Amino acid sequence: MASHPMGPGPAFPSSEWQASTNVYTHSQLVACVRAGVIALVLLGILALIVLF
Repeated sequence: MASHPMGPGPAFPSSEWQASTNVYTHSQLVACVRAGVIALVLLGILALIVLF
């Protein structure tokens, strides 16, 4: 049976964990900015329809 290290250390090296976390948060930021821009455009179109 294979032995697994049992210690206080993380399962993944911290450098790999940090890199994947940074990529994930960056993609989330891009998605949120894109969603915000789309929401503002749609809100502007709705305002034009209501006012005119």
